[in-house]
Amino acid sequence: MRRLIIISGSKRVLKEPADPIPAIQRFDGISIRLIRKYHRQLRDVDILILSPVHGLIKAEEKIGITEPIQGSWRRLNLNENEIPKLRETSLSTLQRLLKKKHYEEIYVNVGRSLLKVIEGFDKIVPSAIKITYAQGPGIGPKMTHMKNWIESQMHTP
Repeated sequence: MRRLIIISGSKRVLKEPADPIPAIQRFDGISIRLIRKYHRQLRDVDILILSPVHGLIKAEEKIGITEPIQGSWRRLNLNENEIPKLRETSLSTLQRLLKKKHYEEIYVNVGRSLLKVIEGFDKIVPSAIKITYAQGPGIGPKMTHMKNWIESQMHTP
């Protein structure tokens, strides 16, 4: 069965090349680097990246240099007027994906501020799909949790 990972983009982005490249290559934060490290070893796992500029996008979707949002992403101050629009497009992206593919589990590792953008996503996810959230009191424990989850999904040759 397939699995889906939803992770936050990052304030840290690669400025080169200037042309649009896949989001998973453009963003360069700790979560994204962890995903990139294991990406080739993962089978039957799709990745969506949540960005305060683009909303929820596929990891392979090409984006230009439109990030970062200034300031700390831990205390991200999203424009309250833009959240409903971002939520609508993000949930629409997720719904389209859920119609095309059948997932056994969705793993979510996004910050509290960005979680507002996909608030209510669990209502459109079929009840048979398990939703797992990154656990831990801070970024270190959450990264360890995500790494352990990813390693449990890897197929050994």
